[in-house]
Amino acid sequence: MSKENLNFEEIKNEIMKNIEFKKLTLDQVRKNMHIKGETMQASFINAINELEEEGKIYLDEEGYYKKFDSKQLGKVQGIIHINKTGQGFVFIEYKGNKIKYLIKEEDLNGALENDVVVLTNIHHGKTNYADAKVEKIIKRHTGKTIFEYNGNGEFIPYTIHGNVTVICPKDQLRKIVTGDRVLVTMDKECIATIENKAVFEAKIEKVVGHKDDPDIEVSTIAAEHGFLKEFPKDVIKQLKKIPDKVTEEDLKDRKDLRDKIIFTIDGKDTKDMDDAISIIKTNDNHYILSVHIADVTHYIKEGSPLDIEAKKRGTSAYLAGSVIPMFPHQISNGICSLNEGVDRLTKTVDMYISPEGEILDYLIYNSVINSKKKMNYDDVNKILEKNIIPKDYALFKEDLLIMKELSELLTKKSQDKGKVDFGTDEIKAITSPTGEPISFESRSQHTAEKIIENFMIAANSCVAEYHKWLETPEIFRIHGDPNDDNLIEALKTLKIEGLCPKEKVDSLINKIKNGHYSSKDLNNFLENFKENENYLLISKIILKSMSKAKYSSTCDGHYGLGLNYYTHFTSPIRRHPDLIVHRFTNPYENYTPSELLPYYNTLPEICEHDSKMEREADKAEKETLDLKMAEYMQRQFENDHTTIYQGRIINMTPYDTEIRLDNNIIGHVTPQDLAHAKAIGHNQKLKLGQKVYVLIKEVSIQHRIIYFNLNYKELSKAKQKIKE
Repeated sequence: MSKENLNFEEIKNEIMKNIEFKKLTLDQVRKNMHIKGETMQASFINAINELEEEGKIYLDEEGYYKKFDSKQLGKVQGIIHINKTGQGFVFIEYKGNKIKYLIKEEDLNGALENDVVVLTNIHHGKTNYADAKVEKIIKRHTGKTIFEYNGNGEFIPYTIHGNVTVICPKDQLRKIVTGDRVLVTMDKECIATIENKAVFEAKIEKVVGHKDDPDIEVSTIAAEHGFLKEFPKDVIKQLKKIPDKVTEEDLKDRKDLRDKIIFTIDGKDTKDMDDAISIIKTNDNHYILSVHIADVTHYIKEGSPLDIEAKKRGTSAYLAGSVIPMFPHQISNGICSLNEGVDRLTKTVDMYISPEGEILDYLIYNSVINSKKKMNYDDVNKILEKNIIPKDYALFKEDLLIMKELSELLTKKSQDKGKVDFGTDEIKAITSPTGEPISFESRSQHTAEKIIENFMIAANSCVAEYHKWLETPEIFRIHGDPNDDNLIEALKTLKIEGLCPKEKVDSLINKIKNGHYSSKDLNNFLENFKENENYLLISKIILKSMSKAKYSSTCDGHYGLGLNYYTHFTSPIRRHPDLIVHRFTNPYENYTPSELLPYYNTLPEICEHDSKMEREADKAEKETLDLKMAEYMQRQFENDHTTIYQGRIINMTPYDTEIRLDNNIIGHVTPQDLAHAKAIGHNQKLKLGQKVYVLIKEVSIQHRIIYFNLNYKELSKAKQKIKE
């Protein structure tokens, strides 16, 4: 019978029925289903591919499709993750248990991060771990990675692991030279195996640079994650039409705030300043807090080249002292940056706040400001924490003290509402003007940083509430409630590793199991360990059990902040969602219902893309930090092979032991080195949070990783001192 009236899901169901009890080739399934016509052929092929990607059907080497029965086939399918040491792993839920399949570097078979793969040669151990090999790649996540051209048509993988090479079209080879780093898109099919190397066809997307270029390593990281320094020609052309100063015509329908005491507080090196603040304390002890945000939408019109490029990039990427901006510097550092002493167009949120820190009312409007001072966190902290008044700050001291007072009220109010204060273990690379790493500092939040955080959260929540009650399309920032099982597992880890007392862990676990748990309970739990030497580790383990915040077209609340309404409004220079929120924060009288209707369909896709690019920017920032650490330790290693470093174990798995040194450098000890140590008589049991002593074993700039050897002699001395 004809299948012309079947919808896509019905076609998938028919395919499954055909191969339920027997294996069939593609043509056999097609004939059985009487697939005819160009439209039905396309739907049929798409359905077959989707079923394979979903792990419901399996295509064997002989070209037969069969139902994917894991037990019968001796295979599993899932998304692969690859860590820095080259070990791959795939998580599979089976009968309520989560099994982790481990894949050695030599068994990756060309798989890249987040690819959908089929695993074979599975060997289960006594725990919830199993060893396996990648048999084939079902779906590439992006397929994009970096290769280095060695001449003679040979490409060497630069950032990925495993024995892999690619073949690119000959016409593309004419445009590159030996030593060029290229961004390629790899096909998913392995076309050959030559000298133990899996060979894939690939297309060169971009020449990133030459291996001898001074900033090639950072450029390599940026390109692999989708951030390119160059802007398209049409963007450069549009820039010529962007003014470099505010005109009288720009001031139409804007509230003039240029005579107000308004200033910015940022890092010393910040050049893209998109937020400024001002404050008034009334006679009855209420506060009028004003947050002024650069009005980027005045210059970036919807559908223009600059707008399209911002949508593509999603965010700026900050990479160890350098930035790859979402907008060219003429925009990000120029006309839209709230620089000191110049007129700038802004959107202002005035908030009327009670003496207890409750936001009673707010008003959002277009404005023009003239920032009176470019402040930096260090100088403001001197005033607020040490009563030291730096030069040119005396005029602003009173306002800063009122801001500190309000910030403390907002902190208390947010905790009352359920905000969870996670400790941060972020590290910042301090580099020379040429990018050479000098040291690595923990990112600490002092009074000034907390003021800006609290004020921006307040403005973001007001804007989100404004749009929620308007019931018009908008982008929101959401953070879901934690999965109870994941949170309980994290808490059990803290107990097993001896990081937290059994009674405190069990008390919180019982609350979770009985359904009497809230974010306040979690925050109170963490508060118990603020002075504990392993507080950051405890906080990190809890945080890893939670979902990541993301962008959404629905207002589902923000668990971590304890807010029902939240969005991102305060950084339109460097985040695309904020640009969209600004665009919709214009008076809705300017829109007709028919103009708003398309956004209900497009916003979910925009939210998904912007969330993805945010994650890519985070990965690029992390990899650049790892690169700088590797460069720093390679220099130390070249000077002295015998230096002993002290650190603490911050992560342990069967495939990796991660150690953070006292100088904030992070390195790894491989399972092979641990096994070797045991084989020669070092049987000390290691645990999370333990202090250890290490020597540098090896540094790889290419993979941005440092390998340590544990120094058991020093470890034994330390253990003996504890006993004594």
